[in-house]
Amino acid sequence: MPVRINYNNSSARGVYDLNRSYQMLMAAMEKLSSGLRINRASDDPAGLVISEQMRSQIASLNQEIENTSLTIRKYNTADSTVSQLRSVLQGVRSMAVGAANGGINDQAANDAYQSATDRAIENYNHIIDTASFNNGNLLDGSERSLVNLPHLSGIDLSDPEKAAESLELIDEAMAQLDQAQVDIGSTQKYELEARRSNLEVTVQNLTAAESGIRDTDYPLTIAEMIKSEFQVKAGIALLVHSNMTHQAVLSLLGH
Repeated sequence: MPVRINYNNSSARGVYDLNRSYQMLMAAMEKLSSGLRINRASDDPAGLVISEQMRSQIASLNQEIENTSLTIRKYNTADSTVSQLRSVLQGVRSMAVGAANGGINDQAANDAYQSATDRAIENYNHIIDTASFNNGNLLDGSERSLVNLPHLSGIDLSDPEKAAESLELIDEAMAQLDQAQVDIGSTQKYELEARRSNLEVTVQNLTAAESGIRDTDYPLTIAEMIKSEFQVKAGIALLVHSNMTHQAVLSLLGH
């Protein structure tokens, strides 16, 4: 085998291979430390573009999930408020039933029922007017409201006959509350919560897909690192051996 002095081909090749192995070792260590297979465009240009598009889509879907969750909280607030109205109305109905008992009540008792009922009705109507979420009314039929509940009026407990007639008005108002809760609950369950669940599944699938493109495969990358580390050590050893041969020829010429 010829041995040349001016250009040591095996040594130059060894330096090239050593540099390449070192670069692969550094790349593997970067992937392991960052947790990302793609740290820059040069790692995988097409993969980076696809990953960024997926990340943008995931961000949009997460915002839509947040918007839907906010709307669900609005419906929860409305449902709780309707339940509060129901409690008030049940109290009014109990007083109407008491006032309709003409065989026991005197006028003073009916007056007391009427006074208490007036306060309860005032509170009932006030709740309808003021129930709101994020500065938007919920129950008064305005633009952003979810249902349209009318004010309670015409409740007269001054005598048993009028109290009996008032029970029909109260039961009608109770039916309106029932329908309001059906509308609110069905919209929340079958539209909003179903939509949020579907969005969450989509985000989960997209996140898994994006992770498969962008994230580091640790077992594979560790194997690549060990391989590159071994190649670097072997390259250094071979380079040292090549330089020793070169130095041996120079030493012979020196004699």
